[in-house]
Amino acid sequence: MEILKPKVAASGLVDVVGMGIAKQVTERMLTPFVGNATVKSAVIKGVLGGLMYGKAGKVGNMVAGGMVIDAAEDAAVVLLGMFGGMGGAQPTNEWA
Repeated sequence: MEILKPKVAASGLVDVVGMGIAKQVTERMLTPFVGNATVKSAVIKGVLGGLMYGKAGKVGNMVAGGMVIDAAEDAAVVLLGMFGGMGGAQPTNEWA
């Protein structure tokens, strides 16, 4: 299951900034289609980023890394909302 083991890495400040920019851009592009801060969005962004990482060159890796970071953020928001009362999303039984 290589999808669960992406080797996401930043080799310098340019990569970190690129991933941060890509995270914001991809989040805003994908929100109308998969939502944001939901289990569904975390899974879809994580799978897409994991599949793409290492296959699209330096810029593609920044985009894929940003998607994986956003997936982790979405999962954290859901978990904090469910267990800590600190998340922005309200827990539901829905995927969207």
